Amino acid sequence: MFFTSGKKKKAKELFSEACKVYDFRRDLMPVQDAESLRASIDSLDEMIDDGKVGTREYENLARELEKQMSKWGGKIYPLSFWADNVDMIIVAGILALGIRSFFLQPFKIPTNSMYPSFYGMTSQVYTEESPEPPAYLKPFRWTFSGASNYSVKSPKSGELFIEIAPQGSLASRSGCFDFTPVDAMEYLVWPSQHRKYKFIVDGEEVPLEVPIDFSLDAVIPKAFPIGEAKDISEYMVAAGKEGRIIRSGPSIFLKLGDVKKGDKIINFDILSGDMLFVDRFTYNFRRPKIGDAIVFRTKYCEGLRQYNGGREDDKYYIKRLVGESGDRLRVEGSTLMRNGKPIEGSEAFGHNAKKEGLYCGYMPEGDLQGGAEVVILPEHYYAMGDNSANSLDSRYWGQVPKQALVGKSLIIFYPFTERWGASK
Repeated sequence: MFFTSGKKKKAKELFSEACKVYDFRRDLMPVQDAESLRASIDSLDEMIDDGKVGTREYENLARELEKQMSKWGGKIYPLSFWADNVDMIIVAGILALGIRSFFLQPFKIPTNSMYPSFYGMTSQVYTEESPEPPAYLKPFRWTFSGASNYSVKSPKSGELFIEIAPQGSLASRSGCFDFTPVDAMEYLVWPSQHRKYKFIVDGEEVPLEVPIDFSLDAVIPKAFPIGEAKDISEYMVAAGKEGRIIRSGPSIFLKLGDVKKGDKIINFDILSGDMLFVDRFTYNFRRPKIGDAIVFRTKYCEGLRQYNGGREDDKYYIKRLVGESGDRLRVEGSTLMRNGKPIEGSEAFGHNAKKEGLYCGYMPEGDLQGGAEVVILPEHYYAMGDNSANSLDSRYWGQVPKQALVGKSLIIFYPFTERWGASK
């Protein structure tokens, strides 16, 4: 009975497909072929009603009918994968768009302004003392850490330099070294931008492109160490003392050392920033809470437009919500004060106040410089990065209007590290 039922179901599906081919394609068929197909369909219908499915007579008819359908079916029969599943694909796409628009939106953190609560792109530099991993490990590193390798070889032997960004330039706001924004494609599909840095070997330029939000400031001190200097500030001071900063006309260069033809000038991996889901739903029913890690669109922040010289920069930022309408904020030591008291609402506030672990403490910079106090405007929020020493936030470009809010961080789903899971 089970097999009979299954065969009858297939027979009905064949009947349905045959009717579809006849209805949609008969105008393109010779009259004789159309009549033959119609007769086969009628015979199949009778066999189904008479319980002859599975007989030799039925099998012969089914084979003949399939030949006729294949000959005149066009795109209707036989069906390709896409044609057969187009309805399902469309529905899935609509559901995905609905989920993204109203519930969850994926978001990748590009910078380290929220470090160490969230990681942006970080680097792992390879040198003679710290060689790169074997080739067979690279697929695993790419899968689990999002590691992509960047390196360039020297075209000749000679002295190696990199240009320092001119003060007040757009590049100087995003790092110590000069670069040019260039158009690029991510995964050969999505339009994007890269930073194009230029190394100089014996007068010849050697370009290196990296993601637009990644800076070589963290790479150069590790690739070309000077003494005990660790961060870029200490590094540039040490370079100045050693006479490595050289002016040539209007440009200033940093001498990195000497290289040989064919050597890798620089070799490092960029590790993916945290990828998380943003909860777009909750703020429709309640106000954001102090301490939330909020995501907002920069296009609505007038202060950011002014900071960027009038250019509209439509991006998504993630920062910590530290103030809402009417709040008064200032910095005392390394503590952020809200309405006269140490701010509460997130573990990151306490860690920064005590400079615990990798938290650097809050910096009295920008609007909060010198103990200044800021009052939050109606329908606005104040957003700061947990990595206060390396965060371009409300201290510099002002407050976040309510309309800019997208949602709050919910869960880190990639990469697969100890940070995987619910957001802090």
